[in-house]
Amino acid sequence: METLWSVHRPVRDLRPGDHACLAYSGEDEQRHITGAFVRDGLLVQEKVIYLAGSAHDAVPGVPADAPAGTLTFLPAGPREGDAFDPAAAVAAVTAEIAAAERAGFRAIRVAADLTRALRSPAGLERVMFFERHLERAVPPSTHLMALCQFDRRRCHPGELDALGEGHTVFAAPDPEFEDAVLRIVRTFRPAGLALAGELDASRHSVLDRALTASAARAGTGEIHLDLAGLDFIDLGAINILAAAAGRHEGPGGIVLDRVSPQLRAVLETVGWDMLPGLRLGES
Repeated sequence: METLWSVHRPVRDLRPGDHACLAYSGEDEQRHITGAFVRDGLLVQEKVIYLAGSAHDAVPGVPADAPAGTLTFLPAGPREGDAFDPAAAVAAVTAEIAAAERAGFRAIRVAADLTRALRSPAGLERVMFFERHLERAVPPSTHLMALCQFDRRRCHPGELDALGEGHTVFAAPDPEFEDAVLRIVRTFRPAGLALAGELDASRHSVLDRALTASAARAGTGEIHLDLAGLDFIDLGAINILAAAAGRHEGPGGIVLDRVSPQLRAVLETVGWDMLPGLRLGES
């Protein structure tokens, strides 16, 4: 799906001129990322134009006190069995952008869930038509950004690759925690957290809070921790992982993925990788 020039950018860092793509793996991921895109715009009184699959779709991330007139909902998706009309969708979005410009909005966000359109007759061809027209409008812009969304579970082989070629930016979740030393990001496929940087004693409480929140989301399912970007972890942090695994209810446990050889050796030496609920996963 990605090209040599692709970049992953946290949704909070999307900027005017970005035509970003989100291939979500479930409604939770869509709400988390698209909801942040919508909410961030509305909270600073930017214009948000949401192109939905149907009139029954909900717009994620809308705060209860969103200023009037900042959100426009366009149910442009086709009815079941009908074809998506990309020209009409382009015209509707273009008209709303022009109206927002006349109203004096300093920035405009377009969010489009194109999954329903993709699954309509000749869907890929028609969605690509819409994407090409949106691409012409966004990159030169100093005040317009777009986020196009697709449910990867409903995409046929090759469709995501074709759609990805029209985007150089891929929207990523905002970090759960980030400072100059440590970064923790929620993951969805598999569900859990990705850790990067260094985990020392001053960040034990941060790790514990992140694990507690992840366990609440997971229920009895597995919690995957991607440790590929972790350069250092102290014994206290490893002990926190073991304790969290012991508290986690159900058969899922905590799975440590992409563990470095150095950390793997530490785990094997102290024997914590043999504790119930904590195991090594994908290398």
